[in-house]
Amino acid sequence: MSRPIGEAASAAARTAIVTGGARSLGLEIARELHAEGWQVAMTDVDADAVTSAAADLDPSGKSAKAYIHDVSDADQTEAVFEAILSDFGIPDALVNNAGIYPDHALLDMEVRDWDRVIGTNLRGTFLCTRAFGRARREAGLVGGAIVNFASTAGYSARVGVSHYSASKAGIVMFTKSCAQELAPLGIRVNAVAPGLILVRDDQITPEYRDNYLQMIPRARTGTASDVAGVVRFLLGSDADYVNGECIAIDGGFLAGRALVRAGTRS
Repeated sequence: MSRPIGEAASAAARTAIVTGGARSLGLEIARELHAEGWQVAMTDVDADAVTSAAADLDPSGKSAKAYIHDVSDADQTEAVFEAILSDFGIPDALVNNAGIYPDHALLDMEVRDWDRVIGTNLRGTFLCTRAFGRARREAGLVGGAIVNFASTAGYSARVGVSHYSASKAGIVMFTKSCAQELAPLGIRVNAVAPGLILVRDDQITPEYRDNYLQMIPRARTGTASDVAGVVRFLLGSDADYVNGECIAIDGGFLAGRALVRAGTRS
């Protein structure tokens, strides 16, 4: 039987795979898990960035290691998982963070634009989840945890990102299906749905920020640590009975929009 997810860092090292780990939310998640004693396998398409990020966590490469990885590529995903198993053994957790968020108006969208977003966000989540589950099943291990990345865009439609919203809505239901299918292996599968999370100063205009804040009851934008904290919880033993859920990390944005709609009918 595998080690229980969430044991003290002094115990045998647990291993988490974090896709899209070179920067932003993926990097913050990798940092927090590493600080708790996890070994982290950080994958990303940006070779230089992910190599540098892993080296910052552990220059020796013993507890943090970089892997060049396009999650939408089935053959490459299999090869990367084989390399991770060789370096760290069977992973205990998977964070399907890798994703892209381009803007394309529907009538101007090329098929390749649609395929790239669905391929990275939804297909990539499927390929990594399958590889993780197979590795644990073949090793005869029971236990483990997966956190997928949905978005408030999977619940709240936006202009110009129909491909992104479709991919994230798909991840919500994929998460619920996987939670049922992987339960016999003891693998819990949950998701997070971040709202407006600012990770760069130039990410949005001040006008966009001010308009968006009017729809957030918490009255602030989110941070990478807000997201990483919830992911850490979902991987830990305190979440042992949480399975098939998608937790919105949005300051009440989705709830607030519902209240606004209700208010307009009164």
